[in-house]
Amino acid sequence: MTNLYLIAFILVGVITANIVKPFFPKIPESFVLIAIGALFSFIPIFNEFTLEPEFFMLLIIAPLMFMDGKEQSIRTIRTNFRLIIELSVTLAIFTALIVGILTDRLEAHWSFPLSIALAAIVVPTDAVAVKSITSGLSMPKGVNRALNLESLFNDATGLVMLNLALSVLQQGHFSLVHGINQFLIVAGGGVLVGILASFIIIKIRTYLTTHAVNAAATIIPISILTPFAIYLLAEHWGVSGILAVVASGIVHNWDSSRLRLNSTEVQLTTSTIWKTLTTILNEVVFLLLGLSLPAVINEMIQIGFDYSFELIGLSLAIYTVMFIGRFVWVRVEKSQRLQPFFGHQDQPDRFKSARLFGISGVHGTITLAMAFSLPTTINGQPFPFRTELIIIATLLILISMLVASLMLPRLLPREQTDYTPEEINQIRDQMIDYAMLRSQEQISDRDIREAISAQLNSQKTNLRNFDQVRYSEEYLNELNEIADFVSAYTHGDYVNATYSDDVIDMYNKILQKTLLNPNRRRHPIRSLEHQFRRVFHEMRFHISTGTITKKQRKSFYKKRLNTDKKFAEKVKTWKANQEVLLQLNNDVMQAVDTHLDDILRENLQSKTNSNELYLARKTMDRFFTMIQHDFHQKQININSDTFVQVFRYEYDYVQKGVQDESIKPAIANILFNEINQAQALQLMKNKEETLAIE
Repeated sequence: MTNLYLIAFILVGVITANIVKPFFPKIPESFVLIAIGALFSFIPIFNEFTLEPEFFMLLIIAPLMFMDGKEQSIRTIRTNFRLIIELSVTLAIFTALIVGILTDRLEAHWSFPLSIALAAIVVPTDAVAVKSITSGLSMPKGVNRALNLESLFNDATGLVMLNLALSVLQQGHFSLVHGINQFLIVAGGGVLVGILASFIIIKIRTYLTTHAVNAAATIIPISILTPFAIYLLAEHWGVSGILAVVASGIVHNWDSSRLRLNSTEVQLTTSTIWKTLTTILNEVVFLLLGLSLPAVINEMIQIGFDYSFELIGLSLAIYTVMFIGRFVWVRVEKSQRLQPFFGHQDQPDRFKSARLFGISGVHGTITLAMAFSLPTTINGQPFPFRTELIIIATLLILISMLVASLMLPRLLPREQTDYTPEEINQIRDQMIDYAMLRSQEQISDRDIREAISAQLNSQKTNLRNFDQVRYSEEYLNELNEIADFVSAYTHGDYVNATYSDDVIDMYNKILQKTLLNPNRRRHPIRSLEHQFRRVFHEMRFHISTGTITKKQRKSFYKKRLNTDKKFAEKVKTWKANQEVLLQLNNDVMQAVDTHLDDILRENLQSKTNSNELYLARKTMDRFFTMIQHDFHQKQININSDTFVQVFRYEYDYVQKGVQDESIKPAIANILFNEINQAQALQLMKNKEETLAIE
């Protein structure tokens, strides 16, 4: 139960961070999450919280590395394989060696294997942290790709090197041949396990797609469990679980590129689930780092100020030498493979890229997890300097993130787009208005037209609800203009020739009283008062007549019609007027629909916002419903073909805008994606409703 509470509080922390982030737009998201985690550490359940490496690596790092691999195609890996080895292995080993040598020189009491263990811990970089820091900044594409490729496998390189260092500490000697063999077995074995296990899982999943009773309920859980299962399998066999899940992700990327029409719905659902899960886990990573900080600070307090200050100095020296190592490696390396990523060696861009690459070597919670994974004893003795290693790892994480947060915004320009959110919203509204207008023209059934209109307008991100606009000047102007049209129409030649003056006057009085009465419109409490009065009169009627049930009420009216001639004549006249009033209401409704379509067409041509017009139209629908005395919610069934055609109207509008250059290609891509997602969602919803009816 404690673990359940722990997970629940962590998720609450993620939610809290997402609520708080908008209030601090200039602070990187990662620092907000770390701060929230540090504050949560004061909650009793998190007292003396320490990061459990097994829990962290399995439940958080494994799925994140799986998705990192899934974002890389086999073609990309094959094309950049040698560069990936240079970044993830050669550069990692080079960095670890210079850090190990520096630490061995500065810390006379440390053995060289212990220095290498520290170097292995601080080697892994965190591309997620860099993305958080550079959000809204324009990082050069080549440098960004290099950072992503580097982070693919350098976690595994650091883990393998750490295991080798611990083996040397335990055995007391080091064999180069044994070390290389161990590296190849652990790394190569992890990749092999990931590939073979993935192909088996894919075969099982493909079979279940066509043979399972409910494919989604079977395949989606398998997809979610895949990285955990492969990580555990690889670790059980003594090979790298991290490399196994990365390799598995790459294989799954290859499989997902093969579109299978019979599993498209499952693929879309799985993709959405994984995107959400990845976002949450990325935030949990920094939250856990914040939760771990108090424990590290307590360790620093216990070892004393002087020694803590010495460790801070060592951390700064290690960070500096790591930055220099990364910078020099990019600046001096003459390989042609680096040019697409960092530019030509003799060009100024190469110096800038080398500096960015050095600063972007940010370390994250994998480093902290590796530090906490150090054993407490070795050969029956306490592990030497374990506390110091954890403190230095934490300090290096904070230093690297702080330097990147301060320097990258100064070195990188703000991300520029050729459009604004307001521009997207405006074009989206026009697209929806166009589709709505075409639907009004093509669909004869008014109920379906109005349902389609409501569905389309729900796509508008800036559409305010009725309560927000009911007192706005724009809305009142629209409503008054419609009322003036209704008044003019009811006094026109056709209505005067078809209906009596009494019916026309009655209709206009209802219009004035229910729709345009400023007291009721501007004072909502009047409407509540009216409702109470109506209930009071109804209760008084039931008490005075002794009727409670519907059957009793019908019997009372039937008896009164037979005995009270004046009442019967009055009811007969009312029914006759009601039928004529309904006919007039239908004529007015058709005229108003045509009139509003004309206004919508004019607004579309002049690129005028039609949000208030749509809400005024909804108000008129309520008025027409009130006249009809039909307050029951109608079940409107719209077939899939109608929705496909409506979404086609939206697509046509955007495509035409691209052709005549009134819509920018970048905006068109965003809208095309929204249309496709809305169409897929609506078709799935229609399918579910059809199955429910059947």
